[in-house]
Amino acid sequence: MSAPQRIIATATDRHFVELAGVMLHSLVATGVAEDVRLVVFCDGLRSHDKSNIAKCVHPRTVEFIDLEKAHAARIRTLQTNSNWSRAIYTRLLMPQLLGVATGRILYLDADTLVVDSVSPLFEIDLRNYAIGAMGGKSAKETARLGLASDIETFNSGVLVVDVERWLREDISEKTLAVAAERASQNLPAFDQDVLNIVINGRFAKLDYRWNCLGKSEHPSPAIIHFTHAKPNMTRCKHPWRQAYFEHRAQTPWGSARLKTKWDRRARRLSTSLRRILGQFWT
Repeated sequence: MSAPQRIIATATDRHFVELAGVMLHSLVATGVAEDVRLVVFCDGLRSHDKSNIAKCVHPRTVEFIDLEKAHAARIRTLQTNSNWSRAIYTRLLMPQLLGVATGRILYLDADTLVVDSVSPLFEIDLRNYAIGAMGGKSAKETARLGLASDIETFNSGVLVVDVERWLREDISEKTLAVAAERASQNLPAFDQDVLNIVINGRFAKLDYRWNCLGKSEHPSPAIIHFTHAKPNMTRCKHPWRQAYFEHRAQTPWGSARLKTKWDRRARRLSTSLRRILGQFWT
């Protein structure tokens, strides 16, 4: 029997390619063991997008797993918007997409920046839970999701997954079922919401340093998460933005222009047009 795999994965469509590439560059810069697989789940990436991402981790290699028709069909009707495409739902299917039945997966959102080694997350005690995540109590969140008031919820931008337990608890099927059932309801955090509904507070709580949200500070952060304005946007004022630029300077996007509010509006218009036209094609 082969040894359980250790995998670090992210997901991106064409809009987040730069962010994914810079994040991976920062990840490799902190040091990643040779036996750790680096994987990018792709939705609509072109060959030169993949080539640019690969340059960010050189001399390491990165695997690209495209969202194929069989899996795309399962998430085609789930909620998306101009900010989050169907690529976000790949984290619900990670063991299946990776073809693994044991080991650990560390999932990182494309809009994160790694500033200290993530190696400890492969050894951290998950207390027999399927996932580890950063979270806490929020009456607003539990009420919105229909959970008991004492349940803790989590942010899904950084997840440590015990593959064997995830499969044993059938989390992929359960989350996809909830996403389909509640597709007509307002679940603004999409995959994160359905994960929280299914997990129902049964997760190992990670220290805040592993997922520093917004502009909140930590004395020794490991992963910065740009949850609002992204660091490649003109309106971003995040204190860790300069660190992002330092990594970006060593990637193919070193001289890329920053995105403006007009880029965001154009994306919204494009998303709306695709939905309208899609009604005539289905």
